[in-house]
Amino acid sequence: MKKLVKFCAVLLAVTMVSAFSGCAARTTISADDFQKQAKSAGYTVSTASDTDAGASKVLSAKKDGTDVEICYYLFNTADVALTWYSSEKDELSGSGKTIVDSDVYNKYTTTNGEIYYLVVRMDNIGILCKTTLAKKDEADQFVKSLKY
Repeated sequence: MKKLVKFCAVLLAVTMVSAFSGCAARTTISADDFQKQAKSAGYTVSTASDTDAGASKVLSAKKDGTDVEICYYLFNTADVALTWYSSEKDELSGSGKTIVDSDVYNKYTTTNGEIYYLVVRMDNIGILCKTTLAKKDEADQFVKSLKY
């Protein structure tokens, strides 16, 4: 019986360490890396001017022949990025779902009719995807490839 208890305790400890080590794999992506990954995925990337967001750099990635648009926002601080995230989330109407809500990482999705939105904030970086429901998986897959 004691061996079984010890085995279960060790198994639980290994499981917890494995689960938490996966959380550390997320790191912010630089504007250059975002641009490289978007271009390699077939997107055309351009610099956007979105002064309302308060970002120091904004990149817009669009793919010809689709309705997928993914915007990258670089903010000076995580607090400014969190304010942007909250504002974007509040402005989107529809049936929304908060996927993750923590100090350094937030993820929210919503649909409004046939339009799908995905808003992600990690530290001082924001990602906003807008597409049709038909292309939802493409947008989700690209964000997943960024490890967001």
